[in-house]
Amino acid sequence: MKLRRTLLALASLGVAMAPAMASAQSNGDGFLFRAPKVQIGVRLGYAGAAAQSAVFDDAQNFFTLDRSDFGGGLFGAEIAVRVSERMDVALAFSNSSSRVLSEYRDWVGEDDLPIQQETTFTRQPFTASMKYYFADRGRSVSRFAWIPNRFAPYLGAGVGLMRYEFAQEGEFVDFVDYAIFPSRFESDGTAGTAHLLGGIETSITPRMVMNLEGRYEWASHDMGVDWQGYDPIDLSGFQVSVGLGVRF
Repeated sequence: MKLRRTLLALASLGVAMAPAMASAQSNGDGFLFRAPKVQIGVRLGYAGAAAQSAVFDDAQNFFTLDRSDFGGGLFGAEIAVRVSERMDVALAFSNSSSRVLSEYRDWVGEDDLPIQQETTFTRQPFTASMKYYFADRGRSVSRFAWIPNRFAPYLGAGVGLMRYEFAQEGEFVDFVDYAIFPSRFESDGTAGTAHLLGGIETSITPRMVMNLEGRYEWASHDMGVDWQGYDPIDLSGFQVSVGLGVRF
């Protein structure tokens, strides 16, 4: 359901951008006085979670949670510096978060009411990437005119750091005496990451660009003391996003 809402939001963004793209096409390519050196952009999308570690397995086994519940909406920002016509160095930050209510699958309280809790999962990667474009992004027609190409596909890779928080708060069952107690369990920290990415840029105007990008990120981190004995939490997952950028 969350993925469907995110895809609808991305589609709405595309519909909203359609008049601007049509206007740009009807007015011709246009030009800048020089090839741009920097591009700054923002993006919205969806960040899925691989959720392959034991803490996620237990959450799905005991509570009314599915693997897709750990994914969430994404927003981010990026600044890219052009080092050649086909190569950029990019610094990016993004935030994705999910918040889901659940209850025990097989247990209810003495009053026959559900035993409920809330699970939150937040990831905030800060990354550095090298992006390679498969074709020149524009052409110079004189000393004072640079015309962008309409499309520019690219691939890239990078590394970074990810801040995360995983928490469950509500009512829980003590499986020693089956008492129900309120509590909050949490784990947070900062993990190293690596990622691969690919996408395509579309010039809307000589200065403005629209971007569609997908990436997969790998990360894991030891869990906090509330989850002693658990293996490291899996922070990996895919991202798909639509962005708008401005060239300078």
